[in-house]
Amino acid sequence: MDEAREKLIEAAVNLGESLGLNRTVCQIYALLYLSDTPLSPTEIGKHLEMSKGNVSINLRTLEQWNAVKKVWKKGYTRPLYAANEEIEEIVLNKIKIGIEKRLNYVKPLMSEIKDSRKKNPEGKLFFDKLNKIEKLISKIEFLLQNIETIKLITK
Repeated sequence: MDEAREKLIEAAVNLGESLGLNRTVCQIYALLYLSDTPLSPTEIGKHLEMSKGNVSINLRTLEQWNAVKKVWKKGYTRPLYAANEEIEEIVLNKIKIGIEKRLNYVKPLMSEIKDSRKKNPEGKLFFDKLNKIEKLISKIEFLLQNIETIKLITK
């Protein structure tokens, strides 16, 4: 790979990691995004110096995110892979899914804590802070509900 491509892949990896994404997933996506033609898992492994198994596992993750697609080419028995070039959509969807997952974990805990307040009304400061957290959760949920509108505005 040429030096500019390597630097761009590394920049994509750093950005992805700052968003909480797996390094290998970012490397594979960046390579496919920058590639003129679809690549096989073997070619991806050679370019990135990683095992075919590691490539395959991470390609499945990218497929789940709709970040890559299989491309069938005449003469090949196995699929090649190409990047979905709608980076913004992929990133926003991944962020949305991650936030929803975390909210689904936190919300039952918040309900449990609120129920305990009924049994023990002491600790006003604690419950005032709990209310602030609930307001933040509501704002985050509003943001998630309107992410499609945000996508349209930013195009």
